[in-house]
Amino acid sequence: MLNEKFAVVDLETAGNNKNKDSIIQLGIVIVQNFKVVDKYTTFLSDETELTPFIKELTSIETSMLENAPRFKDVAHEIAALLDGCVFTAHNVEFDYGFLQSAFRKCGIRYSPNHLLDTVELAKIFLPTLERLQLNEIAQTLGLRLSNAHRADEDALATAELLIHLLGKISALNTDTQKQLYHLSKSLKYSLSDVLFSVIAQSGERSPLGLEHYGSFFMKQEPHMNRHLEPVTVRELYDGYVAYSGNEYREEQLRLANEIFEALEQGDNLVVEAYTGVGKTLAFLIAAVSFHSLFGRKVLVSTSKKILQNQILADELKVLEQASGLSIGAASLKGKENYMNLDAFELLLSLEENNTEIVQLKMKLLVWLLETDTGDLAEIHLKGPERAYYRTASIQAGESSNHLFFERALSEAEQSAFTVTNHYFLMECLDHLPDVASVIVDEAHQLKRSLEERMRTTFSYQAMKFFIGQIGTAGQERLLTTYINHNEMSVYLLEDILKHLNQSIDRIFGAAAAGNMEDMRHHIEVSIHHASIFLGTIRGTQNYQVLYNHMHHYQRMLGSLERGIRTGSYTLDADRNPQKIKVHIHEADMASLHKKTSHLAATIMLSGTLEVNGSFDHLDYWYGEADFKTLVIRNEALFRQTKIFVPEDIPAYDVQDDDFIATIVEYIAIYLSETDQKLMVLFSNFELLDKVYEYTEDIQTFEDYVILRQSRATTSEKLLAQFNQLDRCVLLGTSSFNEGINIQSTGTKCLMLTKLPFPVPKEADFRSFYRTDLPEAVFQFRQIAGRIHRRPEEKGLLLLFDRRILSRRYSDAFLKYFPPENIIEGDGESFKALLRDL
Repeated sequence: MLNEKFAVVDLETAGNNKNKDSIIQLGIVIVQNFKVVDKYTTFLSDETELTPFIKELTSIETSMLENAPRFKDVAHEIAALLDGCVFTAHNVEFDYGFLQSAFRKCGIRYSPNHLLDTVELAKIFLPTLERLQLNEIAQTLGLRLSNAHRADEDALATAELLIHLLGKISALNTDTQKQLYHLSKSLKYSLSDVLFSVIAQSGERSPLGLEHYGSFFMKQEPHMNRHLEPVTVRELYDGYVAYSGNEYREEQLRLANEIFEALEQGDNLVVEAYTGVGKTLAFLIAAVSFHSLFGRKVLVSTSKKILQNQILADELKVLEQASGLSIGAASLKGKENYMNLDAFELLLSLEENNTEIVQLKMKLLVWLLETDTGDLAEIHLKGPERAYYRTASIQAGESSNHLFFERALSEAEQSAFTVTNHYFLMECLDHLPDVASVIVDEAHQLKRSLEERMRTTFSYQAMKFFIGQIGTAGQERLLTTYINHNEMSVYLLEDILKHLNQSIDRIFGAAAAGNMEDMRHHIEVSIHHASIFLGTIRGTQNYQVLYNHMHHYQRMLGSLERGIRTGSYTLDADRNPQKIKVHIHEADMASLHKKTSHLAATIMLSGTLEVNGSFDHLDYWYGEADFKTLVIRNEALFRQTKIFVPEDIPAYDVQDDDFIATIVEYIAIYLSETDQKLMVLFSNFELLDKVYEYTEDIQTFEDYVILRQSRATTSEKLLAQFNQLDRCVLLGTSSFNEGINIQSTGTKCLMLTKLPFPVPKEADFRSFYRTDLPEAVFQFRQIAGRIHRRPEEKGLLLLFDRRILSRRYSDAFLKYFPPENIIEGDGESFKALLRDL
């Protein structure tokens, strides 16, 4: 099969219904012997009236279709080109389904012997990809794709992707190829035929640079060389400036020296430094110099895993190249973030034809040949993948092999400094007792992350899924595997499982009714049933996997019961029991102080830390300990960003039609005056949905794509679509408050329906000023900072919340904004502002 012709096909269509919508462009690229040997492309005129979304997505205009052939005019030519080829596409079900339907309407029966899906191949053989859209893959691999969502360009990029993937498959060691072949037999498309052909032609391939573990291969541990020559802050900074060509910045060097001095003297230091000063480089230089001169380690913590990786992969790499030093920093996270090899061995042993599990096994087999770290963040496990892997980890037991975590810990112990993220900060302090100083980057996020780590969340769906993994005697799951090794009656075990399932309904039903005593009673009954189950199977044949699974469930129930009994819980209430979440608080800030009492210094850094001239909100970490403060301002930070507050907006009320209509009116004004994209952020889905409904009846919105966030859509996917399109409106929620990168020409505008205050946990003013207000200010500045990133850019924030002008805390939000940039007015004033920008 490897030597056959592959017909790589891509279609652009007028819609997603293969029975109603037409193909408007067709691209075919023929690949043979790892080369492109032929190309074919045409527009098609079966349908020329295109929706604004299709025009935006494809850049295809009606004029391009008017003189093109209809599909029936070229159908036989296309069928002849495809004849005998392996039909290949990126999401093959879509392209094949549309093309087959179009052929059928022309009386042509098209049914190729083989179908191949490059989405499936990429998911398995490019395991570190986070997104599988063709343009994302092309950018990662450096493939040519100048105009995504045009059939000719997409077909060629898919062909190059296929060639890359076939080459990678052919280069794998033979044992892994054979494992992948046996697993692939249950997949829908023809990957097994490709693998069989590769194995037949390549012969035995020795596993160079690999080591054997159980039934699979993994990459050998890389050699580490950890020796750092003494170097001063000034030497590192001068070397960086000379190497990078970046301008010398007195404030950046000052910041590095201040951090170094705090580390040297053992002083706590809090720094608010404006976005763009170069905080990351400054604290890296300070940490490296401190270790080189004194041999003492520093633990660096940042807000997200992705930033943790960027510090090492980007910023530190440049510093190493600039200095000529092998600095040797390490990344460390919680144990569960690293591949559990025994869990994977268990996963491989399961006879399971579920497509998602099979693809996960294959993906992990390939990834283990490539990874140095075993860090699961590299492979971005989502939804079912994460659930299957986590279940296998639980079933493998607490004593299972954590080789990759041990490697990471060993590397951290030998490194100049270690980088973690806020969520795992306390665990890393436990594992690294010789660390005496901590640098907290993005410190405004620290408290929220610590609180999240200190709680465990229980949901109806998660508990049902966990019990469902045991299955019944008629399902190929844990119970059936256990029964196959034991001659015993299964009725008792099945009856217990039935009661456990019913108890989940009762537990969350009681929570929905607010009856916590009933909830506790049902939890205790479940614990008792779990004990009977464990006692029944203990000591029997091959009981350990099933035992580990149920024992973990019993511990979950115990944690839930303790939290309810002691009042250490919060509820995300809902009338539907299946949507309730119960958060059990396992620890509090008092326990945090016990773990951090040995630290000589904690340096906190952020672009937003001072609130109303105070840093008192940081007492959750410092307690009674003293700390120095430093504010590095940039008075021009928001000079190019204007805030407009409508004076004709009714008071915030989701039930008020006038309030909703005014929001829609301002959105329409912006679109009419600028003809540019717009992002609107809401504090809840109810208001978002009502605004969306209003836009459906207004003509202005007919020429724009409306991207609407729902509870089922991810902010990452919507943001990618938003940045790709030119004429669109994104209606989103607070999940866009941080990390957004608006790609737009001209002025960037964002509308915010409400100041981003969190849901109050306590009603007193002390809590408001120490917790709620700082969090809202941090969020607000993050939003404003994302609108305007470069000096040449202009930003506009329209805020439908007049409290920012009238309340005592106004200055906390508006610090750094020039007074002349805060504009209050009506719809006509807004039009005039837009014309002046």
